[in-house]
Amino acid sequence: MCNLIHAEFYRYKHSRLFWISVLAAFLSGIVYGLTVFRMEVFDDMFVVPLFVVLAIFISLTIGREYSDGTIRNKIIAGKTKTVILMSRLFISVAISVIMSFVFLLPCVLIAATVFVKIPASVLLWTLLGFFMLNISWAVIFTFMTSLITNREISAVINLILILGIMFGSYQLESFIGQPEFIEIEETSNVRMTSEEIKQVQEGSFDGSYFWETDENGTVTYYKTFELSKTKEPNPAYFGESVRTVMQTVDNILPHGQINKYVSCLTYYIYEDVPYAEEYEVIERYPIYSLGLIVVVSGIGLLLFHKKDIK
Repeated sequence: MCNLIHAEFYRYKHSRLFWISVLAAFLSGIVYGLTVFRMEVFDDMFVVPLFVVLAIFISLTIGREYSDGTIRNKIIAGKTKTVILMSRLFISVAISVIMSFVFLLPCVLIAATVFVKIPASVLLWTLLGFFMLNISWAVIFTFMTSLITNREISAVINLILILGIMFGSYQLESFIGQPEFIEIEETSNVRMTSEEIKQVQEGSFDGSYFWETDENGTVTYYKTFELSKTKEPNPAYFGESVRTVMQTVDNILPHGQINKYVSCLTYYIYEDVPYAEEYEVIERYPIYSLGLIVVVSGIGLLLFHKKDIK
């Protein structure tokens, strides 16, 4: 396996695709760093290009091994499928670490004044988690590409997978954030007096109001009174057991973790008190990623063993 890994790295040193991918990751880091520096907020959308670069690189490199018969030749030479896939996984993990570092380096340097506002312990856990979730992405891409012989199709599927997991995380978080009860207000509208209209025009009126314009252009002002407020069960609210499952799934998904990391980091920019709930979670995220890596690798090995290499 060491010989396979050494040969692959030697090939990458002279690969135009590898250096283009590294450059793309570096430029993505610059864009993200400038965004954080200017807006002083962390946005998950600007991390997605790194995932896209990683997906395309892994898909095209592994896919090329199918198209030019490299994998078949390795088997003929006596390499087992386990050794082939494990060496492939090791290389993909190494590439993901390199690209993560290349992405983070310009980002941290450009937005250093923002990062210094965040506690060192939170930054370290976030960095560890970021590397781990990128490794989990690399394992997922490797697993998918190893089972699909056409590199263009595998690249498209991996890109769809990024979007699917991203929007899936958003949807899960939308479900989790639903309140158990919905407040229903009953209100009444009363025509405003001339004195109240004057206050509205001066900007000193304290209360809710609106106005209507009839066909003749006459403007009529109304103030709104709250008559009653009741709570009703929210039909979109899930039970505690279902919410726990959804939260666990969201914590495991790579993009679910990214959403929590950016939320936690942004909080620390503007608040001095610890964000206890998020901080407890980010300490567990590397473990979630490790579990995902082990499960996906196991499934990948099992299915790759059953695949007929032609």
